[in-house]
Amino acid sequence: MTAYGRRGNPTLNDPAVRQAFLEAVADGMHIGPASQHVGIGPDLSRRHAATDPTFAADLKQARAQGKKHRDDAKDHSEGHYRNQQCRHPACIKASNQARTNRRQRARQQPETEPGDVHPIPLPMPEPALFPLARAS
Repeated sequence: MTAYGRRGNPTLNDPAVRQAFLEAVADGMHIGPASQHVGIGPDLSRRHAATDPTFAADLKQARAQGKKHRDDAKDHSEGHYRNQQCRHPACIKASNQARTNRRQRARQQPETEPGDVHPIPLPMPEPALFPLARAS
């Protein structure tokens, strides 16, 4: 029986298709795009992993390798740590360094006394040149 019960669709029982699928996942593709890449249905890999423990172990290893591949391809910075909640070691290091720099700058700046604040004069609005008509 082939995927979706149609003739001609490749299945994961074919070693070439299985290897191509696992390589695509290991290179950083998610399950859906990797399934389309090799021409199988998106649920076939999950169903096959549920019945074949060897394939399940291979898929788990490929997914871990793919996640690492995707994480390494990202730009890791403080902004990525703060905005995307990335906990990659490079993001954590950048965030800690930026936090330390901000704290050091805050300690170096002199604190202002309440007497140092000067009020900003605001221009007064000009009075209307003519009285507004009353709506009655």
